[in-house]
Amino acid sequence: MSKRKTKTLIIATTVFLGLTGLFCSQAQAHFPWINLADYTPDSGKAVKMSIGWGHNYPLGGFLKSEDLEDIFIVAPDGTKAPMTSTSILEFETKESLTRPGAYIIAAKRNPGFYTKTTEGGKRQSKVGLKNVIHCSHSQMCMKAIVNVGDGKGQVNTPVGHPLEIIPLKNPVDLRAGEYLPVQVLLRGKPFKGRVFATYIGFSTEKDVFAYTAKTGRNGKGMIRILQPGVWLIKAEHEDPYPDQKECDVKSYIATLTFEVK
Repeated sequence: MSKRKTKTLIIATTVFLGLTGLFCSQAQAHFPWINLADYTPDSGKAVKMSIGWGHNYPLGGFLKSEDLEDIFIVAPDGTKAPMTSTSILEFETKESLTRPGAYIIAAKRNPGFYTKTTEGGKRQSKVGLKNVIHCSHSQMCMKAIVNVGDGKGQVNTPVGHPLEIIPLKNPVDLRAGEYLPVQVLLRGKPFKGRVFATYIGFSTEKDVFAYTAKTGRNGKGMIRILQPGVWLIKAEHEDPYPDQKECDVKSYIATLTFEVK
């Protein structure tokens, strides 16, 4: 083999491995989601929930109340009310939801650093650490759609998360085989990228999703509802961290859970 061909092969292999490592690091990131006891409760009942955490929806662990920065519910009239913790892993609405209609539950995990080193992972920036492999600062947000009683309604109001998945149609109006239009916003602006979706029962493997879609310049995309059930949609993005001496990337993850009958 000539030196030129050998050099070309080495460059191509290096690029491939670099890209593979990039995609794998993104795919292997833990992500949170909202678990609801009932996505369509009767009027007059409190909504109960927990925050899942892991690689394989709906399996994995749970986030504790101390891990959350903010958690609230948005009523059909746009008013917000905080969710209260009933234990370190469980939350519920402070009052029963007597008004029929569509509600949005929103939560944010405490942002923070995670640095991987040759000696293991550290929940801090890479400042002062040796043998650093990679550092990320994560902001993770999650939402869920609840339809109370016989009421329905719009669920396309943004809650202001750094990365946010907005359903442009209420999932309760959909049936298997139809599409859910969504818009993804990154810091309030349309996000162009990939969106992943899956449903409970599709797979127990890590980072396996049933459907992948792309959003355009307007941040909009379409998720096909392959079958009835409880669904999760996930979006993620990375930017270079402003101070490279402190960390490598800023990571954003957003999830949305809902049920289709």
